[in-house]
Amino acid sequence: MLWSVGPNDLIGTDEAAQLLGVSKPTVKRRARAGLLTVAVKMPGQTGAYLFHRADIEAHAELVEVAS
Repeated sequence: MLWSVGPNDLIGTDEAAQLLGVSKPTVKRRARAGLLTVAVKMPGQTGAYLFHRADIEAHAELVEVAS
């Protein structure tokens, strides 16, 4: 069985950072500041952020167009 990647797939901070071309701490800062839409914040102070792939890809395109 092949896994397909869809726009509604949830991705973690690592993959979001790769798609955006920034560091993991930058993704976390942007998420806390509301600059990135967080799909799920896991419980606890250090709980992981999860993002919809489509949201991160759209953000990456906007940043690319603006630069």
